[in-house]
Amino acid sequence: MKTKPTNKCLHVLLVDDDPADQKLAKLALHKIGQMDVVVHVADNLSDALRCLQESTFDVVLLDLGLPESRGIETLERVRQVEDQTPIVVLTDLCDEKIALESMDKGAQDYLYKQDVAVETLARAISYAIQRQHLYRQLAAANSLLEQKNAELEKLCDTAQKFVDNVSHEFRTPLTVIKEYLSLLREGVVGKTPLDAEQCRFLDIACDRADDLNTMVDDMLDVSKLESGLLVAWRKPCRLEDIVAGVQPTLEKKAQVKGVDVQIDLDGGLPEIFCDEEKVRRVMINLLINAIKFCGDQGRVRLWARRDDLDRNVVVGVTDNGPGIDRDHLQAIFQRFKQVGLKTRGTSKGFGLGLNIAKELVDLNFGELKIESQVGHGSCFSFTLPQNDPVEITQRYLNQLQRAGLAQHVSLLRAHVDESDVHQLGGELDVLLHYLLSGNDLLIPASAGSWLLLVAKPETEIPAFLADFSRHRDEANRNRPQHDLPIVHFHFIECASVCDQPQAILENVEQALNPDVPSHV
Repeated sequence: MKTKPTNKCLHVLLVDDDPADQKLAKLALHKIGQMDVVVHVADNLSDALRCLQESTFDVVLLDLGLPESRGIETLERVRQVEDQTPIVVLTDLCDEKIALESMDKGAQDYLYKQDVAVETLARAISYAIQRQHLYRQLAAANSLLEQKNAELEKLCDTAQKFVDNVSHEFRTPLTVIKEYLSLLREGVVGKTPLDAEQCRFLDIACDRADDLNTMVDDMLDVSKLESGLLVAWRKPCRLEDIVAGVQPTLEKKAQVKGVDVQIDLDGGLPEIFCDEEKVRRVMINLLINAIKFCGDQGRVRLWARRDDLDRNVVVGVTDNGPGIDRDHLQAIFQRFKQVGLKTRGTSKGFGLGLNIAKELVDLNFGELKIESQVGHGSCFSFTLPQNDPVEITQRYLNQLQRAGLAQHVSLLRAHVDESDVHQLGGELDVLLHYLLSGNDLLIPASAGSWLLLVAKPETEIPAFLADFSRHRDEANRNRPQHDLPIVHFHFIECASVCDQPQAILENVEQALNPDVPSHV
């Protein structure tokens, strides 16, 4: 075990084999007036290493020209034994290359003996000790930060697992409850037909089960948003198909609540580019909110129109409820915030629906707005981008810039051989989306061809491609029939999100247009 003298002296280990240099160094050290200096002398490397193993020193003055070792090797051997004590090289080797290499290997300073004055040596020793002290503080703070981060990651993982487990435990009895309620409601079980009042009670029970199921979805979405696990599977789709998927749930809830719901979609709506499931969640949350707060003779209208000027499709939900005061308009988008308006029935929820709706709209490169007038109702509307790859890329880059999510984006083109296109069945599309993070973008270019905008520098792309290859191989091991075809990747460019967005847009446009010569 190392020993450390208890007196408040400056303990210096002088490693030098020249008696004359030792004497001059001692004289210089003893003229340092700030504190008493105790000089320990080692005239060879072996003695120096032994001293460092047995005792602790405030600083080491090291000559690189010793009998057993010469040059940078001397410093390396000392650092192997002691990596904490500051070292000042004090040598007669006037070599700039060795000086720079010494600093790189851990020396705090490099002094040429013939040029050293007392003041220079004192200052070098003081600075070396101070820098080493600051380094130790920084290392300790960094170690503590890493420990706290590890604990935080563990807590986040525990919280995520807890939410997932609780959600699963909720869904299982909910599914059973709904199945039994449906059997009773449809007359599959029971000896006598149900009267109107009994049917109404069962419908209310089913509706409350749906409300609870929505709350579970909200909790899961919040958990995934907080942990960065909620990603979007954006692709070209039709709004009419999304509305058709929402309509049965909407009509059932409206019937139970006694609300008149109208669906009013403009004809000839253009194709949109979005995550279909998440847009459906936005619609359900907005519609449930409208039905909950609409007036006594409740009327809710789901509408959609095209906006070619901004390359959007605008979707809105309008109700005839009490309206929202101007001071509360922004507050309603905060999590766990409800502004105290009168609702139809007793269901209140967690106050998550509107906040999650806003987050999901943002995820789909859109914007959620509200217009409301007290006493006349409210209108929530959100935009979805039309299926225009260049416009979508622009919104994607804008989102990265605003959030500071990435500094560089790498653009790649992926495709399969024409003979393999028929084997896809959407499975490669699923695999590509699975590997992309929430900060990446996948644009279908044609059958069996995609553009990938990956929020990583060029140096990280080989690892990304290796990860894809590994997952493809794992998927093929579990396939009973044809293997997934080989995907060919072509790197196009890596550009700065802030400084070179136009270059990214131009390359996307060029890669999508087969008539324009490509440099790929």
